[in-house]
Amino acid sequence: MNDSPHGVLAFAWALPILFISLFIFPYFTAGDQEFYRSFYNGVSELSFAEGFAFYKDSLGTSEPGYFLLSFLLSPFVPKDILFSVLNFVLFQQLFLWLLRNDVSRVLFPMLYLNFYLLVLAFSAERLKLSLLFFLIGFCASSLLRYLFLAASVISHVQVLILIASTQVRRLNAVLGALFQGRVGYGFLSLAFLTMLMLAILFVLRDHIASKLGAYYGVWGGPEAVLKPLLFTLLSVFYAQERKFEALLASLPLALCAYLIGEERIVIFSYFIFMFYALQVNRGLNVGVAITSLYFSYKGILFLSNVMFLGDGFARAS
Repeated sequence: MNDSPHGVLAFAWALPILFISLFIFPYFTAGDQEFYRSFYNGVSELSFAEGFAFYKDSLGTSEPGYFLLSFLLSPFVPKDILFSVLNFVLFQQLFLWLLRNDVSRVLFPMLYLNFYLLVLAFSAERLKLSLLFFLIGFCASSLLRYLFLAASVISHVQVLILIASTQVRRLNAVLGALFQGRVGYGFLSLAFLTMLMLAILFVLRDHIASKLGAYYGVWGGPEAVLKPLLFTLLSVFYAQERKFEALLASLPLALCAYLIGEERIVIFSYFIFMFYALQVNRGLNVGVAITSLYFSYKGILFLSNVMFLGDGFARAS
């Protein structure tokens, strides 16, 4: 299939987010952006070792992806311009997927107001970078696929959960082939990806242990699984003939939410639900309509808080 018309259309649909980002970013000075701005502005004057120590102290993480990007580009590109461009590329990848899957264009404008996408665009910068690499890797092939997925994990290790969820279909196909006595490219590819992810986990083991220690027993619990379970049910409902695949892809997220809290997990549950629901009747269904309207409303509140309070999650006193 010739993808060039889709690429041009995705570029055009994503272009507004570039200008929206350039307009909104100067207002976002509190909350997460306060720390991101402080790090980005300060790291340009430091050596590599000093910069990485400053990174860990400023943002409380040792995942190197965001650090490398900031360290290399902060001396040359203002932060708001760089991350406005990254927002554009992220939305271009999203619109490209929608076009490739023939999702109704009636739904496209809702992406500009979607709460979770706005959180990625303006607040959760490390996760945004990670998901951008993930989307590119998800659509790529051969060696590029592994390079971008690895870049995704070293930018935000939490995305490993999403990578594991997206491999369910491949795992089913590989297991089916193994039961028939066949070992093909699918098995070798999945085995290589698994070993690559395990190697990254080993390198980041201290960081992961510290995060689990901080979150476990504090943010999780029975209440934390409610939203992920709701999106699991919706995913299974809209998966049609792929219901078992949807269950395997989304149910483990509820377990993760029980352990470390819904705040860091529910966004993945929502994206998995949308992956299946947008492919039903071109996305023109009740589940997509209700959730899109709800998260558009939350997105408007988020932008309003940024404009008037400097932080999308702020509460007016």
